[in-house]
Amino acid sequence: MKINIELFDTVSFFLFALILYFLSVISRRLGEVMGIGKYYYLYYLGIFFALSGSIIMSLSFEAISNSKLIGYVLFSFGLTLGLIASIRYWGWLIKELFRG
Repeated sequence: MKINIELFDTVSFFLFALILYFLSVISRRLGEVMGIGKYYYLYYLGIFFALSGSIIMSLSFEAISNSKLIGYVLFSFGLTLGLIASIRYWGWLIKELFRG
């Protein structure tokens, strides 16, 4: 059962990296149209950290005692970067929703 949970973690990290990639493509086009800065590079950095976390989770290095924790930290850092980029690109939608 433990292997299934580790596999689920690894696959979910990879799928979140894929979501960050799709958001980067859409946000890059939106940024070009609206004249927003190149914050989509934060998505790429987030993808790097999410995939690094996925690799560390799947390999589970025995030399590093806290390899699972490091994988989770890298993954959460990658998602945080994706959240920051999403707020920069898509924050105006939230303002429009509250203006109603």
